[in-house]
Amino acid sequence: MNRLAIIIPYYKIDFFEETLKSVVNQTHTNFTLYIGNDASPDDPLPLIEKYLKKPDYHYFEYKDNIGGKNLALQWERILENVQEEWVQILGDDDCIAPNFVKEFYKILPVVEQNNITLIKCGQQWIDENNKLLESHIYNFDKTKASEIFIKKYNNEIRSSLSENIYKTQFVKTNKFVKLPLAWGTDDLSLLDFSKNGYIQYIAKHLVSVRISTESISGSGQYEKLKKSAIHQLQEKIICEFSNKLPDDFIQKVIETYLNTSHYENTRVNPKVIFYYLKKLKIKQFLKTARKVYYINKKAR
Repeated sequence: MNRLAIIIPYYKIDFFEETLKSVVNQTHTNFTLYIGNDASPDDPLPLIEKYLKKPDYHYFEYKDNIGGKNLALQWERILENVQEEWVQILGDDDCIAPNFVKEFYKILPVVEQNNITLIKCGQQWIDENNKLLESHIYNFDKTKASEIFIKKYNNEIRSSLSENIYKTQFVKTNKFVKLPLAWGTDDLSLLDFSKNGYIQYIAKHLVSVRISTESISGSGQYEKLKKSAIHQLQEKIICEFSNKLPDDFIQKVIETYLNTSHYENTRVNPKVIFYYLKKLKIKQFLKTARKVYYINKKAR
């Protein structure tokens, strides 16, 4: 049985053929491909059948567009069918290098020896014409998930969903955190699905992330939703992930979260103040509680 599953949550056809070709052109074919059609107006089957034959793939045509509610719900719906031990979720406009599967199996013995449950590889940005925009490879190896998360949060590195390979059982058990546009969901997954807190990094360009006017990253039409997602991401960091991150980082997130809420008249989740109570910082707890009260009173 193959140990790696590649799933493609399909909706947009614009660059789907490029994505398919990158999967078909793998030098190692010991993986299983799953494609889930999220009620797209564009039928992908002609392209799929152009490059693949049964039983080389599993295709699911869903009648309801669940990704419109939240992209992570579509990922999880396809994941229900996955039997393989490891899984990559590949965007329907992203591409993988021909040696992607080969490098996965090459690093697997090290991963298993160190009881690691999440692998991340180097990526590059490409445009609509497959032209290289930026290269993102870092001097990591076995690295703390918290360190990668903080660097991404501070915009010191680039990270996205497609270059992550997860241990399937942890994704199925924990589920993805649901944020608008799934903006930040892949970042939280680094903390949530790395069982022992470490990630194995492969410092090679194995994934090409498409930046275009059709993508969430490249389009300007989603700015309001992105702001909402960042606000909710900060709330999740404080209320649900503070035990996985350094105290000084959490306190900076709280400060940013409250200041942004104040200036944008956005309500604050009162639960954020309990971070200080858990740390027995009573003065800071009372001070923050007063601030939260006034922000929420103003935002009514």
